[in-house]
Amino acid sequence: MCKKTIIFSAVAAALIFSGCHEAKSDTLPETGIENPETSDTDQPNGTEYTVSSPEELKSLKLRPGDTVVWKNGTYDTVVIKFKANGTEKAPVTFRAETPGNVVFTGASSMSLSGSHIVAEGFSWTELDTSSKSSVMTLAKGSTHCTFTDCSIDGTGSKVSSTDSKWVSMYGTYNEVSHCTFLNKRNIGCLLVVWMEDGIVPHHVIRDNYFTRPYTHYDENGSAINGQETIRIGTSGYSMSEAGCTVSRNHFYQCHGERAEIVSNKSCGNLYAGNLFEESAGSLTLRHGNRCTVRGNYFISGGKADAGGVRIIGENHTVEDNVFLNLTGSGYRSALCLVRGESDAELSGYWTVKNAEVRGNVFVNCRYGIVVNYSGRDSQDSCPENALFEDNVLFSKNKSSYTPVYVLDTPETEMHWLNNIIYGGKCRGIELSMSDTEPQIKDYTSDMEQIRENAGKRW
Repeated sequence: MCKKTIIFSAVAAALIFSGCHEAKSDTLPETGIENPETSDTDQPNGTEYTVSSPEELKSLKLRPGDTVVWKNGTYDTVVIKFKANGTEKAPVTFRAETPGNVVFTGASSMSLSGSHIVAEGFSWTELDTSSKSSVMTLAKGSTHCTFTDCSIDGTGSKVSSTDSKWVSMYGTYNEVSHCTFLNKRNIGCLLVVWMEDGIVPHHVIRDNYFTRPYTHYDENGSAINGQETIRIGTSGYSMSEAGCTVSRNHFYQCHGERAEIVSNKSCGNLYAGNLFEESAGSLTLRHGNRCTVRGNYFISGGKADAGGVRIIGENHTVEDNVFLNLTGSGYRSALCLVRGESDAELSGYWTVKNAEVRGNVFVNCRYGIVVNYSGRDSQDSCPENALFEDNVLFSKNKSSYTPVYVLDTPETEMHWLNNIIYGGKCRGIELSMSDTEPQIKDYTSDMEQIRENAGKRW
């Protein structure tokens, strides 16, 4: 039997008592930018500059409303540090002369520092995978800066064990949108939100296209850790508020480490309206509390080990999602509430408490809702006070499928209300089964809209 959480380490106990703490973000670090933010009326139309080198860029004195155009061409190992301060109504724009026709190769990189900057239309290819630098960086102290309509393509790059990130997000209220990320072939998470002391990032990651089919394996044939597509936070900052939004992205064949497609390691994040397609692994709430997973689509396309959502921690909500024909089991089930550790460290498995699972649709999933699954002997703390309400679990002519599987969890810790279960066979719990086949909406057009809108627009 699982035992309740009784003993905690001093650090863990303090964190549980206080919950996720909000960091202050009233004061941003110094950026070293000479031109301070001015009013929108100083440069109502702005000035347009044309450059083709970091030296030309560095010589500019940019003001709100200005535009910098980088000339078309292919540039090898160019390091661009774009610094400026725009305003909400008059941002500073940094763009390719023609979207997609400014191509950076080798160890090229670009960072944005300042406020209200929009960088758009750039492309990276033939990457130097021995470089440890991020390709795109929203720098420390930056705020309301955006990378949009850009592309990073690792297809022609060498396979490498060097750990690097393609996108690093620091600062506050920054955005990565309508970008395309193809075939990362070296170790390291593709996009990372880095938590900083005293800062709540509030970043937005939306309308992007991700594919990461290549997986690095160790000598034992196991996928190496750290090949996620997106990670928000780290174990050490997992009890800090992040407040980020990940929405309307298309994740296609994002196998990476074959476990975590998205790894949540902070508090208060929203994952909404994304499409996970033919991807081995799950959207994993690995650390942190109070996250919401709403209105996403998870489809297998017949691929093995395609999972849905994995829940660890407290006060998470998973609602109005659609899980179609998922093939995964265990941690990669359509929805897995993980067995926790009663003495968990920050890097461990915290007990699932007060999870709310409602309004979701499960269609022909090998394993639908799995409660209290574990992979370690130290996992001894079953989920507490879990609510399952208004979910539909449908398995047409699939008697071997398991809509609900509960492992050694007291029924008093689970609340099942107004769920419809049709077909398949529940394990570990007796639940009312429906004799009437539910009508399932055709979600094809909804998913196609996400596909069409995600990624670069050139």
